Amino acid sequence: MLENAVPDLKQHIQFDALLAAAGTRNGDGSVTIAELLGRYNIDQTFIHEYPVIANEDVAGQLFAAYPRIVQTISVADYRDLGKFETGSVAGAKAGRLIAAYLEKYKIQHLMLAGLESSYGLAWMTFYRKDVDSPFDNEDAEWAKYLVPAILFKWQNQTQEKKHIELSTRLLPLTAREMRIAILNVRGMPPKIIADQLSLSTYYVQDVIKKIRCRLKITGRKMTAEDLETYIYTPYKRGM
Repeated sequence: MLENAVPDLKQHIQFDALLAAAGTRNGDGSVTIAELLGRYNIDQTFIHEYPVIANEDVAGQLFAAYPRIVQTISVADYRDLGKFETGSVAGAKAGRLIAAYLEKYKIQHLMLAGLESSYGLAWMTFYRKDVDSPFDNEDAEWAKYLVPAILFKWQNQTQEKKHIELSTRLLPLTAREMRIAILNVRGMPPKIIADQLSLSTYYVQDVIKKIRCRLKITGRKMTAEDLETYIYTPYKRGM
């Protein structure tokens, strides 16, 4: 699949290496690589070494939560973790670990793009070695539309559909509840949401708890996909 896709991709996106994979989402929201779809100019040891540090990869974790959002990251971004006011010692250590791993293979920039369809989760990661050539907005826009089309075609030809029901209604929340839900899936904690919306922390926690219960989410973070794929059922509005 990847061999046929590379020439078309290179017409619009410049890259030195490329990795394509399919995976499954775990209960905690993380992703496990289930199948390697192909690699272009990628050393096999690069793939073998990644699982050891996967839990430290904040970009990979963000992709797991929002696979349809194209992400562009640099080694410098990883090294900058922990330098900001919201950083942490653990975050800085993780950033240095990922940065060292990428630099070992002379990689300076990467871009992730993928999809999660009725067939499952699949993605491509593009790599550049020139420190002065980061992926830009134009690269991200091409990836946003090209990559899902390529991956979905592969899924359609080789994978079995999963049982997914699509909602034909909006999630039955008030505008305030929806805003709380969106901020929460973006990673904002209840206290910060409460401060931003001039609400009590208790109220925000209660809204999030009831939404999670309604969506039957346990043991993991709520994601944008949870809101998008919610199946409408009658309920007593009383938040």
